[in-house]
Amino acid sequence: MFIRFLTVLAAASLVACVTAASPIRVADGNQNEGTVTLATDYNLMQNPQMDWQQGLQKASAQCQGWGYNGAIPSGKPSQTCSNETQDGDCIGWTVNATFQCTGQAAQSNVRRQ
Repeated sequence: MFIRFLTVLAAASLVACVTAASPIRVADGNQNEGTVTLATDYNLMQNPQMDWQQGLQKASAQCQGWGYNGAIPSGKPSQTCSNETQDGDCIGWTVNATFQCTGQAAQSNVRRQ
């Protein structure tokens, strides 16, 4: 019984180690500045494999929705603690990445008369 418990525990640990981080989401943005911030979360039991190509696609789609041509990465991703134990140990993190919209935003051609 004890060996079976250890086997299940070991298998669960291995699965947790290769679990991907949460999906990349648009966390913030500024249409006037043409910036989009994407974020993803992960915890102590995960080994995150961020798909930044997917992130670039999401940022580009957001920028295109604002009238820009697309997006490019701007700076390095940052990581912050998002979940702490009572002792102050970090057990969850958020990774943020900022993207800059490219091309000019489409201006409204509506004229007032």
